[in-house]
Amino acid sequence: MKPKTVLVMISGVVAVSFAAIFIRLSTAPPLIISFYRMFFSSLIIFFYVSYRGNIGGELRKLTRKDLLLLIIAGLLLSFHFAFWVTSLSHTSVASSVVLVTTQPLFIVLIETTFLDKKASKRFLLGIAVAAAGSFLIGFGDFQGTEFGLLGDVFALLGAVMAAGYFLIGGEVRDRIKILPYILIVYGFSAVFLLVFCLVAGLPLVGYSPYNFSLFLLLAIIPTLIGHTSFNWLLSEVKASMIGVTILGEPIGSSLLAILFFEEYPSYWVIAGGSFVLLSIYFLWRQELLEEVA
Repeated sequence: MKPKTVLVMISGVVAVSFAAIFIRLSTAPPLIISFYRMFFSSLIIFFYVSYRGNIGGELRKLTRKDLLLLIIAGLLLSFHFAFWVTSLSHTSVASSVVLVTTQPLFIVLIETTFLDKKASKRFLLGIAVAAAGSFLIGFGDFQGTEFGLLGDVFALLGAVMAAGYFLIGGEVRDRIKILPYILIVYGFSAVFLLVFCLVAGLPLVGYSPYNFSLFLLLAIIPTLIGHTSFNWLLSEVKASMIGVTILGEPIGSSLLAILFFEEYPSYWVIAGGSFVLLSIYFLWRQELLEEVA
């Protein structure tokens, strides 16, 4: 694995770790947070590519099939944010982030069930170690109430949506450059989230400058830096490998929760986090060995 690839992976994990913090700091409804996150992200990308002035030719090269896949990816991304951001209103940062980052488990499940792809035994072992770590973190933080259980379900649904999103991205990223890819996917995600907000009857205006500053921070750090890093990586490594890398997010988010909310991790979180880090190291090493071979 190239040093640049590893650096982008680490940068992406650090950036997305801030997402749960910014979301918890906001007082706006979850769907509004999700919409403005993607709206501002799309707006910034649009102004950037307009300044570059050469994106039109790349967009015209898209086939109908690729455009349809990008729209579906945008829909899945919108559901991912809608479910996950809502989960943070019902359960703790640790439980929500751990459960939403179980997406590599669903990626492997979808690949083996529907795409006729076989994962190596070593890779499955790494996934099992990561799953064990995620379970330990979640088990130590489960609230044991219907309210907390609802948040856990939303987080898991967010993981399923993210798995589909990354699998589709892995299908088209080899043919589409990163800028037109994220412009279309993020743009359609914002459109779908706008529809969700309108259907839910949520007002789009009237939120404080404080909230809008958090929306902008969500767009710049976890999305444009974090998610875009992972989208760039789709042309460098397997979607399942990216899913495993994102398992580092619970560690970062839990540490940040100490600074922002004095939400100290339990022994369960520390033990589970150790399993997750061990899994990431194991799978990165396996990826390196496969490249050398």
